[in-house]
Amino acid sequence: MRLKTPAQPLVFCFSDASSLCAAVQALYRLRPALTAGLSLSGGRYYLAVQAPLRDRQVVRRVAPGCCIGSAPVLYAYRREHGAELSKNAIHELGRPLAN
Repeated sequence: MRLKTPAQPLVFCFSDASSLCAAVQALYRLRPALTAGLSLSGGRYYLAVQAPLRDRQVVRRVAPGCCIGSAPVLYAYRREHGAELSKNAIHELGRPLAN
């Protein structure tokens, strides 16, 4: 059975840059092909990971942030009212951090 709409992104919230970097590095090592948007709003970092359904449990375990869950509306609000930092944070940040 195929889903007609893609899986919603998993949104994680981080209070500091070091925990964000640890999560991005772990996600890059796990699945370098994952994409994730990154935004800053209200002093917190929000990472929206586009993970296929088969990888969602693993992504939740690996990322050490607070998993808000599938919350695309919340992430869109934070991105609109905050600052969008990256459209593909796992590739842009994870690659240099993993080396």
